[in-house]
Amino acid sequence: MSAAPDGQDRIVFPGNPWPEGHAIAEFDWSARVEGEDVWFDLHLVGAKYYAEREIADDGNDAASDWASPIVWGNYHHCILSSVYWGESGGIRIGPLAQFSLAALDGAEFVADPFDGDGELPDADEDPAFGLYLLGHDSAVDHRIRFQRRGDSDRYDLLWSGRIALSYAGDYVPRYRFEARIRDRPCPPLPGASPRTRF
Repeated sequence: MSAAPDGQDRIVFPGNPWPEGHAIAEFDWSARVEGEDVWFDLHLVGAKYYAEREIADDGNDAASDWASPIVWGNYHHCILSSVYWGESGGIRIGPLAQFSLAALDGAEFVADPFDGDGELPDADEDPAFGLYLLGHDSAVDHRIRFQRRGDSDRYDLLWSGRIALSYAGDYVPRYRFEARIRDRPCPPLPGASPRTRF
């Protein structure tokens, strides 16, 4: 991922018209306990694609919608979220009894893995995260890493995944995203003892 200006939280879509990526305008990290397990929900809203830099579009010169500034401009900004559309998604962290801030440090979690070529599989269940990008598209193969800041309850998050432009009828996850979110507190776990946090 490219270096972020002034340490700013960024999301990058490699190959799109803004190689420097886009600022993250809103980010929320929350936790829930279901049965014996801890789950995290993440909600990310990007700034407008053209907020930092307008790009002249010369008409039909772009190789694809992904590379076209005017197409991106038509959809304004991205939303990547496990809660915005009411899905029962999110990412399973593991048993509450084993949860600690130290154990979270350096851990990487995967949701909706996709290890093949070709189209997305049909699924009856909601995805871990919904995506609005160039319309209501699909995100899979999420990889989320948590890096703790010292002995605090604060983390940097590295989040990557693959994208299919399903709104346009393309169900092959041929594109990628990479997001870096810095210095966020781990949310409290509902009903959990404070001892589970260390």
